[in-house]
Amino acid sequence: MTAAIHPLRQPPPDRATAPLAETTALAGLRVAGIGHSFGAKRAVDDVTLAVAPGELVCLVGPSGCGKTTLLRVVAGLEAIQQGSIVIDGCAVAEPGYGIPPEARGVGMVFQDYALFPHLDVAGNIAFGLAHLPAATRAVRVREALGQVGMVDYAKAWPHQLSGGQQQRVALARALAPKPRVMLLDEPFSGLDTRLREQIRDDTLHVLKKSGAATLMVTHDPEEAMFMADRIVVMRDGGVEQAGRPAEIYSHPANAFVATFFGQVNEIRGRVQGGTVTTPFGPVPAVDFADGAAVDVLIRPEGLKLNTADDGPGCPAKVLAARLLGRSSWIHLSLGRANGERAEDPTPDHFHARVPGRYLPREGEVLAVALDSAQVFVFAAGEHK
Repeated sequence: MTAAIHPLRQPPPDRATAPLAETTALAGLRVAGIGHSFGAKRAVDDVTLAVAPGELVCLVGPSGCGKTTLLRVVAGLEAIQQGSIVIDGCAVAEPGYGIPPEARGVGMVFQDYALFPHLDVAGNIAFGLAHLPAATRAVRVREALGQVGMVDYAKAWPHQLSGGQQQRVALARALAPKPRVMLLDEPFSGLDTRLREQIRDDTLHVLKKSGAATLMVTHDPEEAMFMADRIVVMRDGGVEQAGRPAEIYSHPANAFVATFFGQVNEIRGRVQGGTVTTPFGPVPAVDFADGAAVDVLIRPEGLKLNTADDGPGCPAKVLAARLLGRSSWIHLSLGRANGERAEDPTPDHFHARVPGRYLPREGEVLAVALDSAQVFVFAAGEHK
């Protein structure tokens, strides 16, 4: 249930009025210096971010990195321990002060949808609209159902709905009070792959049309790339990198971020003269001193394949080729078992991803070259 947000009339005694005055013109959601612990476990560590009206920001990271805890603190489901939360220029939480969750102007969609089993679809959506006159409430319920294409299911019960339909109703319930901020916690994780793609596409358009500032938690990097205007990558309670999806994918701040967004081929090497030697050619490493141990990370799409006679590159034998639908996945061997030094750390098995249908036969020798835009060099072992 949501309700109108209330401005902070008097700041707590230990806080100056100047910081609040500086934020009153700022729309959307802003969290500053959020920290949260469970006993000795530091779940969220000094996180600051902002979400503008109509913007969708995804929190991503491995399980236990703090993304859901951060969402719960913003929602008011966890009491704030450190930092502040501001919605449309109004402080809603800081240590010692907090507006209740139902009064923050926030809508939330949970992982399990949390529909009330004793209420039909219309009743679920009307639950957070008790403050409105009956006629207005009925209109708002119908509008919310129309947004998610569920008008014909107003009298259905939650147990009669599919998972996708339940997700749509949960979204409609959260949007019905017209919240300033939407919070979504793994909203598509219970859906099968085909349905997930359709539902998240529909959800994206509904959220954009609502104009709410949206903060969404997901563990799926591909889903974050699909949904987000900006992505915040978290690890061990802190922020590793924040930026637009293309920026994070193409310019990862470190090896953890690079590997989180998909499988990579990894080669250990040492810098000499500003480059690292790889089987596929030298890779620039100008930011490292000579002799520095580094990891060269190559995305599968960064390996460019040609027939052995058609172009330059390192010869590699095809171990297997699989069509994945929109792309093909090629397993490659450099044949390093014949006479190479045992201590040489270069792996023998590499993966390439090629757009569309490309299925070279097993045993075929290809020439493999690098796309430098898909190659990253970081200090050795930093993502382990």
